[in-house]
Amino acid sequence: MQEQSDFVHQRKLYNFSAPNSILMKRTFWGLVIGVLLWGCKTGNSNEKPYECKSQQKEPAVGDWVIIHALDDPDNLNLLNHQGATAGYILDHIFQSPLVMDFETYELVPQLAVARPTIEEKNGKVYYHFEIRPEAVWDDGKPVTGYDYAFTIKAIKNPLVDCHRIRPYYEAIEDVIVDNENPKKFTVVFKEKYFLAEEVCGTQAILPKHIYDPEGIMDKFTIPQLNRDIDKLRNNPDIRRFAEHFNAPRFQSEIVVGSGPYRFVKWEKGIQIELERKKDWWGDKVKDPPPSLRAYPEKIIYRVVNDQNAAITDLKAQRIDVMSGLRPKDFIEVKKNKKIQNYFRLFTPPSFSYSYLGLNNHPPEHRPPLFTDKRVRLAFAHLVNVDTIIKTVLYGLGQRIIGPVSPLLKDAYNDQIQPIPYDLEKAKKLLEEAGWKDSDGDGILDKIIDGKKVDFRCEFAINQGNETRKQIALIVQQEAKKVGIEIEIASYEWSVYLDKAKKHDFDIMYVAWIGTPSPPDLKQIWHTESWAGGSNYIGFGFNTPESDQIIEAIRRELDEKKRNELYKRFQEILYEEMPCVFLFSVPERIVIHKRFRNVKPSAMRPGYDVHNFWTPKECIKYGKQQGA
Repeated sequence: MQEQSDFVHQRKLYNFSAPNSILMKRTFWGLVIGVLLWGCKTGNSNEKPYECKSQQKEPAVGDWVIIHALDDPDNLNLLNHQGATAGYILDHIFQSPLVMDFETYELVPQLAVARPTIEEKNGKVYYHFEIRPEAVWDDGKPVTGYDYAFTIKAIKNPLVDCHRIRPYYEAIEDVIVDNENPKKFTVVFKEKYFLAEEVCGTQAILPKHIYDPEGIMDKFTIPQLNRDIDKLRNNPDIRRFAEHFNAPRFQSEIVVGSGPYRFVKWEKGIQIELERKKDWWGDKVKDPPPSLRAYPEKIIYRVVNDQNAAITDLKAQRIDVMSGLRPKDFIEVKKNKKIQNYFRLFTPPSFSYSYLGLNNHPPEHRPPLFTDKRVRLAFAHLVNVDTIIKTVLYGLGQRIIGPVSPLLKDAYNDQIQPIPYDLEKAKKLLEEAGWKDSDGDGILDKIIDGKKVDFRCEFAINQGNETRKQIALIVQQEAKKVGIEIEIASYEWSVYLDKAKKHDFDIMYVAWIGTPSPPDLKQIWHTESWAGGSNYIGFGFNTPESDQIIEAIRRELDEKKRNELYKRFQEILYEEMPCVFLFSVPERIVIHKRFRNVKPSAMRPGYDVHNFWTPKECIKYGKQQGA
């Protein structure tokens, strides 16, 4: 969840995923990117605007980039992480056969020499890849198809903590490695899947010899992991590998990939430091594509959980890049002369959406407050989303009605009207659902299982996110007007994620980050994703049609037919109201002027830091290396 705390849906919709991107080959006309905001010339600074005077035209390695992070990452395990911050960090360390281009949103080669050749045979689909001959791990061992096959096996191990991404790989039947040339491998899909190339192509690869030195997963085939998943849960080798892979050392100590940066250290609550490898294999590729370029000497994520302190660090130029600024801060920063002198401001659109998750399927220790859809609809009438956008977001937000981005115009159901703010309607619906103030204490109550239950609930947010706190306070005040008492509970990020996974909440603020690709809804909205997946709110138990639509979307290759399915799914969400959809917001990014080749993007995090470079005369850090 990044504002620095977005749960990210799709395979890389880093939650909450998030983590780590699913895109079909599409062009999005009318997508306005990179609006440069200069703001008003206010402030008391007499400093002249920063100017990097240099005749250097060709990019070169040098300088550091210091990026603000609101929270520590939840962990640094490629498969197990959930938070967006972790995903961004791991993208510097690990690589995949393909990546999504930040400018065109097309799939382009990274580890692979080219996009795969595709073959259909006997109802199955085969994606043939070849890894670049130069690609090696840090110890010089080649990156091969065996590493890719191991990565898929690890994902399919039912005890590995990567539930959020596992649904995307269900259709992968096997990975076949060419024994004569292990750089070549084939991913076999048991059926057509509309995101197949992106799912198999953008999966980053783990070094098998580092993460499974004993070869435990060699004992299992991918078809076996697909077929015998329930039986294998009790297999001692499956359990032994999972315990090994899920162990703390692979979450925060051992982080080894093929990418241009190596993990140096993680000082909790302070910073995560990455350093460019001096002998990185990508430097040996002739005319490397943008996906293989990496110019900063170091990338440092500086953790500042207080946003006011982060803004102070930005003004003092102790931070080079900051995104997800609170709207109020972004408006003020636009007017700050000193900020204008040294930084550029960008507001590219984003494929994000947020909602207030209402627990439709709570654990036994929590009362079933939101299991009645009349109560959920009543709660939706209590949330004045338009006022929140105006007063909290300062207009920097677009109201939404579901999990499909309005930027995906053909799939977004624009016939659905947002629920209006209406206290009287909320009161009526609550009364219909049996909630009344029977004892005159100002709090609604109801007899549930023979016991009087007061309508008191907890609204969970993550620490340090003032925007969410303001929204929670507004909802708290409105709910009180109809007799609902809300306690706002702020949790440290890892605790917040854990409560979401355990469904241990009444109301929770959730945000997801997508890509320009049409979304696969299974991870978040299918009932199978309630136990171990990302269906935290328990949607779908009483609506079998929603599961059927999600499964149909995955198999439908006809875009027009798929869009109709998306629209029907949005109608079901509207009818059931399992959560209160809020808004999609543009990115709010500040980047120091000394960097060249800064191009804002709708791809998270909104910029491609690997392609930042600083002219020799303007390098701020590590001048010895850059000189």
